[in-house]
Amino acid sequence: MKDKVLIFGGTTEGRVLSDILRKENVPHKVSVATEYGRDIEIESGETEVLTGRLSREKIKELLSSEKFGIVVDATHPFAVRASDEIRAAAIESHATYLRLSRNTKDTDYQQDFVSYVDSMKEAGEVLKETEGNILLLTGSRDLQEILGQIGDIKRVYARVLPSIESITLCQEAGLSGKQIIAMQGPFSSQINASLIKEVDAKVILTKESGITGGYYEKLEAARQCGIKAVVVRNPENIGNSMGRGENLSMEEVLKRLSEQLGITFAGSTEKREIILAGIGPGDEKLITVEAFRALEECEIIFGAPSVVDRLESFSGKIKNFFETTKIIEYLQQHLECKRAVVAYSGDISVSSGAKKSAGLFEKAGYKVCKLSGISSVSLFANRLGVSLEDVRILSAHGRKCNVAGYAMNNPKLIVLPSDISDAKRIIGEVIKTGNHFRIICGCDLGSEKEKLAEVVVRDGRPDIDQIAGSKVLLYIENMNADRILAEPFVRDQDMVRGDVPMTKEEIRALSIRRLELTAGSIFYDIGAGTGSISIEAALLHPDIEVYSFEKNKEAAGLLLKNKEKYGLTNIHIVEGTAPEGLADLPKPSHVFIGGSGGKLEEILEAVLKENSGVRIVLNCVTLETLARVTTLADKMNLEMPYVSLISVTRYHKKGHYHMADALNPVYIVVLDQNR
Repeated sequence: MKDKVLIFGGTTEGRVLSDILRKENVPHKVSVATEYGRDIEIESGETEVLTGRLSREKIKELLSSEKFGIVVDATHPFAVRASDEIRAAAIESHATYLRLSRNTKDTDYQQDFVSYVDSMKEAGEVLKETEGNILLLTGSRDLQEILGQIGDIKRVYARVLPSIESITLCQEAGLSGKQIIAMQGPFSSQINASLIKEVDAKVILTKESGITGGYYEKLEAARQCGIKAVVVRNPENIGNSMGRGENLSMEEVLKRLSEQLGITFAGSTEKREIILAGIGPGDEKLITVEAFRALEECEIIFGAPSVVDRLESFSGKIKNFFETTKIIEYLQQHLECKRAVVAYSGDISVSSGAKKSAGLFEKAGYKVCKLSGISSVSLFANRLGVSLEDVRILSAHGRKCNVAGYAMNNPKLIVLPSDISDAKRIIGEVIKTGNHFRIICGCDLGSEKEKLAEVVVRDGRPDIDQIAGSKVLLYIENMNADRILAEPFVRDQDMVRGDVPMTKEEIRALSIRRLELTAGSIFYDIGAGTGSISIEAALLHPDIEVYSFEKNKEAAGLLLKNKEKYGLTNIHIVEGTAPEGLADLPKPSHVFIGGSGGKLEEILEAVLKENSGVRIVLNCVTLETLARVTTLADKMNLEMPYVSLISVTRYHKKGHYHMADALNPVYIVVLDQNR
């Protein structure tokens, strides 16, 4: 029986398999396409490496001359033609063919900023229609096809491997100088985000290459930077693998090899377990019995240095990294590790990182066990003597969050900032909204350095020099809690006014009602004036992001004063005209048009292009404006589900009488996409 194995590699999976075979003394060779791939294999400890792309006939000659009985195809998921040649040669040579595939199926990023395509040609067509710079993260081999579709390549940047072949392919495709970024991965989402910002990319192109291809880090970077991502699907997931055969995981390949070679590979017969464990906010004394037992019984512990440094009793098991992709790659190379713990500070129930990692570990084939821990929030509440049922808990850790808005709308709030500097920034924003807040900082809770410090405000400025430590939580108590309105509103007389027109209180209330804003809405107020609509919309919920567009400088100045008066950090003032000012902003879910400057059609086209399902409300004072809206609705295939003429008469006391004072009648119009 032929028991010699030929691996077609150049991938992480191929290197891991060759490492396993080498440790088990299984005769094998590795074939890679490039010299760069050869160098990586040799650095990994491989000695039998063949270099160069092989045709079907050459593969058959190799199988025959060296008597290989098993062929493992561990090439890249997108190397369809290479796999076709390898499989055909193996079958014709009567060798066993095993396709070691990569799990790249994606369910976490079915989001609006991601567009999926089935080919590089289709990707090029999509990119051609985009605006701004393009960052290609698909390597060098498909550049000719992609750039041929895009046309204008001056706005294209490509990250490729630092090899002569890759750089040559870039140059042959027409790229030069700073457009060629030669780097070797793996890359974190932070590095990817830095590169996106460096080249000012508005869209990235990547392949659905899975965990080992850094796929999730690329998409996460795009999400963080607020740009679009075009993803070329793995051909094995869309039925275009052209007879590659049965797709096998690493465990399945090892099982097949075990059966044919008559050996057992260490760690290959049982599903391994990953335990995600919260280890409390401070010293080892706050670790639960369940988590402590898991730390004792596991073979290895992963975690951020700031977390695992506390685990002095388990120092011999610790690896100071926590990135999911790195952990998976490490465990793929150490199949003898059957039980591992990933340690998180506090309680994993309030850790978004643990939630995301759990899904990635399960995709990679691991059994995931979750152990809650004592949270810093619970400990903080205990120290403060407050009940959690009376407190709103808000995580601002690593994400944009309007803490000041939540503080104004909640009697008691516990906030988890990203770090000390973030905590100080939050305190400053909250104090700007008024001096009616009591703020207590919980620093290094659960450790010997634990400290509770109340923030003192002098002359409108908080004393934050006393806040120190590696971790901090904030307790914010609204001393005016009895004044929090169930549904906030703004009175006309409370607005900072000038000679700028303002949407009156009664019209404002009905217009906002018709907008049907929800938490998380992206709201455009076009022709914002003094900002009465913007202010009231922003007060509805802290997670509503308001973009106020105003071309008049005097009005924009009044808008800024009103924003500061109400302490609203979720209002973003955009000075300039629409639709020009709409570029490079998050796409709107809701739009109010109080003034269009004669560009109503252009504004409607722009917002509908960004989001065809956007909810639009307009105020029309004149019959001509209403007629224009009606004409455009018909032209643009829009419905007008609500049109109402509102006539308001206020009464003012004059002497012994109340006299009528009629306001201008206003039409409130709602526009929706005609479905």
